[in-house]
Amino acid sequence: MKVPLLHVIATDEVAEAPTFQSMAGELMEAGGGRLALHLRLRQKNGRSIHGLAERLGAMAAGAGAWCVVNGRVDVALTAGVQAVQLGWGALPVREVRKISRGRLAIGASVHSAEEAVARAEEGADFLLAGSVFSTETHPDRLPIGPALVTSCAVAGVPVVGIGGIDASNAEQVITAGAAGVAVVRSVWQAADPVEQALRLIERISDRAGA
Repeated sequence: MKVPLLHVIATDEVAEAPTFQSMAGELMEAGGGRLALHLRLRQKNGRSIHGLAERLGAMAAGAGAWCVVNGRVDVALTAGVQAVQLGWGALPVREVRKISRGRLAIGASVHSAEEAVARAEEGADFLLAGSVFSTETHPDRLPIGPALVTSCAVAGVPVVGIGGIDASNAEQVITAGAAGVAVVRSVWQAADPVEQALRLIERISDRAGA
């Protein structure tokens, strides 16, 4: 499966901004098939997430991008988004594969080569491997470096590096064997998120052979 080069993760704080939905639409329109927007919303209830995912999933479909719901398989299946991301505590990949019946791309979060192989064998379409570099999102997690991506690539499915990635180090992650990179602050905290996202995509596209 060909996964988007740039995965932009929207946290609860990001999604609270009044301009979030319009900015998310602009990001997906500009990035097209090279961009995935993740909804990592841990403080909102299912109804709220569903309404947002439904709107953004339709925008993503129109732009050729991905809208990815993190953790909530029920929301992903009923809102018409393109993918679901399974982290710690989510339903097992194998069970999601059964109930989704090919309607969703399935991502799984991993932190080692062993986990990568296991999730791939269960049927994950792509993997988010982290933390690559130190990150404020998970300050207690020891960064492993780009070598984590290289080791996880043995699983045979696309690996997306995550953790402390920005314009200064994204190319290292792709060179290590990643199919893409995932970011939070480096896009959302930029003066112009769309311009920054496109800059990141261009920076890594040659390395990724895209």
